[in-house]
Amino acid sequence: MDRKSFLTTIGFGVMGFVGSLFGSIKFNSRNSEEICGPSDPTTSVAANFGVVTTPTVSDNYQNSIGAGGSLRGTNTYGSMAHPPFFIKEEYTERFYYPPNYKNTNQKVKDFNLNLFPLSMNIAHNVNYPAWTFDGLVPGPVLRANLGDTLRIHVKNSSPDPHSLHFHGTHDPLEDGWEPIPAFGERTYQIEAGPIGLHPYHCHVPPLMVHTAKGLYGALLVDPPTKRKPAHEFVLTFSGWDTKGKGKNDYYTWNGIAGIYDRYPMKVPVGERVRFYIQNMMEREPIITFHLHAQTFDIIRSLGSIVPDGHSDVVTIGQTERVVIEFVLKKKGRYMFHPHQTHMAENGGMGWIVAV
Repeated sequence: MDRKSFLTTIGFGVMGFVGSLFGSIKFNSRNSEEICGPSDPTTSVAANFGVVTTPTVSDNYQNSIGAGGSLRGTNTYGSMAHPPFFIKEEYTERFYYPPNYKNTNQKVKDFNLNLFPLSMNIAHNVNYPAWTFDGLVPGPVLRANLGDTLRIHVKNSSPDPHSLHFHGTHDPLEDGWEPIPAFGERTYQIEAGPIGLHPYHCHVPPLMVHTAKGLYGALLVDPPTKRKPAHEFVLTFSGWDTKGKGKNDYYTWNGIAGIYDRYPMKVPVGERVRFYIQNMMEREPIITFHLHAQTFDIIRSLGSIVPDGHSDVVTIGQTERVVIEFVLKKKGRYMFHPHQTHMAENGGMGWIVAV
């Protein structure tokens, strides 16, 4: 190699090294705050509380930035919208029932629901002005036995009219389509049934707005002949239009984007697992639920505990629900997600860990 070629080679090598060094520094400095929030922890939540932020969501795959500034490369699956960092694993406890769970034998069960607006943290650096039951989205899981009398006292601590409508069978006079006026109250009385999972939600027009802003929950009705013992999880899927453009840009299981990605469900190898799944998403007609590396029994029919299908994916329309059961026979991480890719990438992916 002559002297000119040698110097040219050295020059390109130095330029490439410097370019990659400073390019990496710039890239990491830009995205470290997008993923982890401001370096000053005192400003990460308070500065954004009550504000609907609108992070850029990539509509194509020409760059590596996902929802909320998350990096596709930071997750072995791909892009993920991350939960707020202050959300701990305890958040998921109210959606889980152990195999030895037993409901009370009281034939009359009383529930109280307080309805009010609240800014909710649905993802990292994303607050949403929600309407809530008891300050929760989804609202509390109500659980009863078939035939129980349920008295649900609803207090509307809100400047807007709202109501409480249950799916299932009940007296039409208790159907919940009539609004409770602002700061009013009403007690509903229904008989629990049929067995299975039943959504409840506000039914005041415009219905899509009231549901999309968070006014929904689940009623779980148990059969007289108990199901086989299982680790039970109630899963509510929903979408969030944080930009006010009539299009969902975040997706959540049980109200928090990526909650089961950060805090996987943990179940023992060889023990039965049961999911009660409902789709409360507005603006898009269906989701599919897909479980990796394992198939499951499907129970679609209300009033039944007998499987009527078997697959590794099931389609769920708006307000539809399904019960699935499976056993994980080997230790490992089992992914689950909607097979609508944009939903999985923007908050809807999670894990089950068999230990």
